[in-house]
Amino acid sequence: MIYSIVTMIIKKGKMDEFLAECGKIRPLVLAEAGCLMYDYTREIETGSDRQEPLHPDRVTLYEKWASGEALDNHNSMPYMEAFAMKVAPLRESVTIRTGVEAV
Repeated sequence: MIYSIVTMIIKKGKMDEFLAECGKIRPLVLAEAGCLMYDYTREIETGSDRQEPLHPDRVTLYEKWASGEALDNHNSMPYMEAFAMKVAPLRESVTIRTGVEAV
């Protein structure tokens, strides 16, 4: 299994537009061979004193892929390039962490 965690900071006032685009692309990605999870999340308060401070403009995407090849195929999909270009002006930053199961 391959996991990717994509953390994005969305520009002020652009969250609704950004999430609308995510909602359009998500069904296409979930239909890809080898896609096991593709979930966008927003932060909530849990009351834990160990929780990182909430960032109202942060969206985290959790991806799970059956293989590196499936992830590579996903990244080369033409609609992913179009999506990236469409949402680029809506985001301040993007960081990606990719890994495999540790235990």
